[in-house]
Amino acid sequence: MEPLRGGRLVGRIPAEVEKIWSMAEIERTPAEWALRWVWNHPEVTMLLSGMNEEAHIRENIRTAGEAYSNSLAQEELAVVERVKEAYQQLLKIGCTGCRYCLPCQSGVDIPNCLGIYNDKHLFHTKRTKIHYFLLTSGLVGGVPSYASLCSGCGKCEKVCPQHLTIRRHLQEVARTMEFPAMKQLTGLIHWGIKGLNFVKRRKD
Repeated sequence: MEPLRGGRLVGRIPAEVEKIWSMAEIERTPAEWALRWVWNHPEVTMLLSGMNEEAHIRENIRTAGEAYSNSLAQEELAVVERVKEAYQQLLKIGCTGCRYCLPCQSGVDIPNCLGIYNDKHLFHTKRTKIHYFLLTSGLVGGVPSYASLCSGCGKCEKVCPQHLTIRRHLQEVARTMEFPAMKQLTGLIHWGIKGLNFVKRRKD
């Protein structure tokens, strides 16, 4: 399952990883590299890969027809190993975004919080904190869902396929991504929105 890590290995790719793929002697898409690596293992009898477009289906069928166990040369395995090392250095949390951890009884959007935190380190984005605030404060969806809402119940960890220590990771996210007055500012904004909606209803 999830041979492409929930699509994270083939979507937006860090510059450090893109450089390694581009330097490989054999030109392949990241998806083909990943699937061939999985099929290279003799113990693998089935691979489940999600596809969003007809082009993905065609590519996966072609790759499946060409890949088989022990088919990758040492040079090819070395390329994959360098990519793996690059991801391990950049990626802070191994969340694939499967969303098995939801719904959270405290309202935390766990995959979103962990995903934005990872993006900060994967892509060195300067505006990640603003992005985090906009997406978890409830301004875009109506309900706050930031990491520090976590009550520490641990239910999410029991169902996580990656066996992540989600509670500890959410604490890391809160320390890194949230600012001291975030809860107060969020509450004030929501109070203002409710006030405007009330005035609007009165006028209607």
